[in-house]
Amino acid sequence: MRNVYKMKHGMKRVLAGVVAAVFAVTCLVALPARAYAAGGHSIFSIDAGRKYFSADQLKQIIDRAAKNGYTDVQLILANDGMRFFLDDMSIEADGKVYESDAVKAALTAGNDSYYKDPNGNALTEAEMNDIISYAKAKGVGIVPVINSPGHMDALLVAMKELGIENAAYSNSDRVSVRTVDITNQKAVNFLYAMLQKYVTYFGNAGASEYFNFGADEFANDVFSDPGWGEIQRNGEYKNFIEYANHVCGIIKDAGMKPLCFNDGIYYNQKTNFGAFDQDLTVSYWTSGWWGFYVAKPEFLQQQGLEILNTNDAWYWVLGHISDGGYHFNNAMSNIEKKGFNEVTGASGTIPTIGSMQCVWCDEPSKPHDMERIFQLMDAFSAKHAEHMPKPADYAKVDEALATVPEDLSIYTPESRKAVEDAVAAVKRGYKADKQAEVDKMAADINAAIDALAFRPADYSAVDAALARVPKDLTGYTDATRVTVQNAVASVKRGYTVDKQADVDAMAAAINAAVDGLVKKPVVKPEQKPSSKPVLKPSEKLPQTGDPVQILAVASAGLSVLGMGLLASRRKA
Repeated sequence: MRNVYKMKHGMKRVLAGVVAAVFAVTCLVALPARAYAAGGHSIFSIDAGRKYFSADQLKQIIDRAAKNGYTDVQLILANDGMRFFLDDMSIEADGKVYESDAVKAALTAGNDSYYKDPNGNALTEAEMNDIISYAKAKGVGIVPVINSPGHMDALLVAMKELGIENAAYSNSDRVSVRTVDITNQKAVNFLYAMLQKYVTYFGNAGASEYFNFGADEFANDVFSDPGWGEIQRNGEYKNFIEYANHVCGIIKDAGMKPLCFNDGIYYNQKTNFGAFDQDLTVSYWTSGWWGFYVAKPEFLQQQGLEILNTNDAWYWVLGHISDGGYHFNNAMSNIEKKGFNEVTGASGTIPTIGSMQCVWCDEPSKPHDMERIFQLMDAFSAKHAEHMPKPADYAKVDEALATVPEDLSIYTPESRKAVEDAVAAVKRGYKADKQAEVDKMAADINAAIDALAFRPADYSAVDAALARVPKDLTGYTDATRVTVQNAVASVKRGYTVDKQADVDAMAAAINAAVDGLVKKPVVKPEQKPSSKPVLKPSEKLPQTGDPVQILAVASAGLSVLGMGLLASRRKA
């Protein structure tokens, strides 16, 4: 946007007021000039299509947007360059399948042809997933932009690489380097299929309610005047309307609202070529100048279209500091001069869905200059604070969340659920006017944590150990019996799981005591005393003159004699 109009920029400043007045009187029935509250959107737009911005740089912009009260960040991903590739870039159009790797290679060739950025070629799907998740956590929407049918330098090179012939728009012998031929159905069908992939991705991601398909500055590089008037003269403007409406349908089918820039919509306030989809929202950046007759904002609203105020007085072209078109100093000055809902070319205050501030990278070799980007954002936010409420402070919520125990399974189901419900009730993205609600989120989490109750300890090991204790301990030594009895007596019921170690120690003590039981030794029965009298040694010796003893000695002698006689006879 803008680059082909630089030579006419001075004329614009001289004649803009005259043209606006003429058109307001002669070409439309103006809406009453009454005060309307500006819409709720405050968007910061960064041209990450011409110039590569890393995921980290885009996160820094999202951070600043969140801090400054912007509702959305518009990421221009395809604008002359093509700086975002999906994982699967395979495209099927007109019965032909273009393989993913071939499409990526062709798009890379297109980027290199436009500007081989030393900072990088294109963001990956993983990086974009991360960017979207990061923005959601900050309460910031991501409005994607894939610009067509103009500003397609890289895409046109890619289409040629893939064998799509005559895809670029031409005027006599002049061939556009950035605009597709909208009468070449094969080229248009390829674009539809590619846009479908990106629209589906962002629709599924739930990044934003809007998808911007650009639609600005048609084939200005092959005409001496802006291309919109030329294609109205040759009748091809109706093809543009068909193209725009088809893309609007793709976007709406994905659950988003179509958005595009204003310069080509109802150009010259002509309606005889057909009607644009009434669900289209117009990003109104320019009111035109002599020879560039864009429809006025009130006229577009009369056709049923909504307006996003994108006043180009706030534009900055990266690298232009104090001179050149849309330089930094001028942008800073105009932030102070222009009201939040001041739509360029409007005859009074009109309804809008909000306002958008833009940074462009017409010269992608210029440094990123993040500091000046942040200066613009800070200044815009400070000037329009009433329209851009700052975010609520979630520090207390984050502190409360940090105290949630990692393991909630040790608590009772009721108290655990209370914590889980309090955590689930946290809603991000609230503004400062809802700080009390945010503080209540933190208080509810803290209260639920304080009320956490441990579930009962597990006594199954204790019960198993007790079952091992013999019913009769009388057969064991006193010491080991007492050890078991003491271990059993030490069991305390009613402990909670935080004292599970103590309960397990009870079981271990019982088991150790049972394992240590020692039986008493077996005692043999004592011998009974003999009933016969025990003789004393003196009582066993024969006494002289004792007849009994004499008889006994005589008998013994006769026995010896008898045995000797019997032996003598046997020898004879």
